[in-house]
Amino acid sequence: MNLKLKSPISTAIAIGVGVVVLLGYFFGGDPAGELTTLGLLRDFLLQGAIVWAAVAMLVGIANLASVHLGKVRADEEGSFSFILLLSLIITLGVGLYDIIKTHTDQQLNFQRTSWIFNYIQLPIETSLMAVLAVSLTYAAVRLLTRRLNLLSAVFIGVVLMLLIGAVPQVAALAPLFAEIRNWILQIPTMAGARGILLGVALGTIATGIRILTGGDRPYRG
Repeated sequence: MNLKLKSPISTAIAIGVGVVVLLGYFFGGDPAGELTTLGLLRDFLLQGAIVWAAVAMLVGIANLASVHLGKVRADEEGSFSFILLLSLIITLGVGLYDIIKTHTDQQLNFQRTSWIFNYIQLPIETSLMAVLAVSLTYAAVRLLTRRLNLLSAVFIGVVLMLLIGAVPQVAALAPLFAEIRNWILQIPTMAGARGILLGVALGTIATGIRILTGGDRPYRG
């Protein structure tokens, strides 16, 4: 018997699991602080979701490796794909070695993995952020040359102020300039970031409600 979990069965399962997890956060504990049956069921479902997320990550890694292995065999930008595969193998090997050492030594010891993160991944991410700052400045200059108005002038002024104010020598010579920069980072920038986070949270809640009510069905086969 070939049973395909399409609507309405998959919809009912998704709605049921979502409602159980949601109710588990409100009624998952008794006044004494002990987990109720609903709380235990919630934790079981969340642990299952974590396991499936890990499986999905492994499937993604396998797919990434297969795609770049095909490029290496086809000699289609094979050098970059070979570097990626070699880095992937080395990182996985170092991570597995650290996990084994952690269990054998009975203490947390991820020095090699931390070294890869601190001296390879973090410098690369910092370099990308520097490229992003330069690209933002270039985009601001193009905006100012193509559309000169009050908003574009304020934008380019704020960008230049933030970039120049980040130089330690400027902050030492002009404390007022540094205080204005810090005020921009702490007040308007934080307000904008919190507004974006609120928008993301509201969008996530709306999407979750649509999935729970069956309005959106991303799980259809």
